[in-house]
Amino acid sequence: MDKPLTRRQQIRLDTIETILRIAREEMQANGVAALSLGVIAKRIGMRTPSLYTYFDSKHAIYDELFRRGFLEFGRRMDERPYQDGTLQENLESSMATYMRFAQENPDLYQLMFQRPVPGFVPSEESMAVSLARLNMARSQFAYIWESGEIDTELTFEEARDLYIAFQHGLTELHLANNPDLPVGQGRFGKLITQAAQMIVAAWQKK
Repeated sequence: MDKPLTRRQQIRLDTIETILRIAREEMQANGVAALSLGVIAKRIGMRTPSLYTYFDSKHAIYDELFRRGFLEFGRRMDERPYQDGTLQENLESSMATYMRFAQENPDLYQLMFQRPVPGFVPSEESMAVSLARLNMARSQFAYIWESGEIDTELTFEEARDLYIAFQHGLTELHLANNPDLPVGQGRFGKLITQAAQMIVAAWQKK
């Protein structure tokens, strides 16, 4: 059984969570790259140098959010429906889950799948979380690939990357054009089913 936290330890953990919450609020309001330690400190009611007792740099805050983002994204992808369904159901489920995560967590999505912060490089620990998610996605796609439903001249890697392009492209266009509309609506958000149908029509064994 883990020892209960001391009051000092609990206060530290609570402060870290507050810093990360405020950082996300600021990133969502003003852009990921515009994050300011001074603004975070002011909102918490502490001097800026005091933040360094919790995170040694602004990039350390980005790094922790990057790590947590992939953990949450992985959880959602692992819990999505229709993973054992038809090829089309599986593809639609993956696309919708990806798009919904991006819409509900625009700050984390940008940090994870774009490069909005010049010079930010995730730590080895955070990259390990990211790569573990990538390897899981490869395994899930390999399961579909080896199911016998797919018949294409593309290699596994080409098919996987083309699917990623469909998924990411629809999400980017939805966020750019109709960010306030739910998944399944809007100019591009409503095209998930049609995109999956195109892939199935091209790849499914006749």
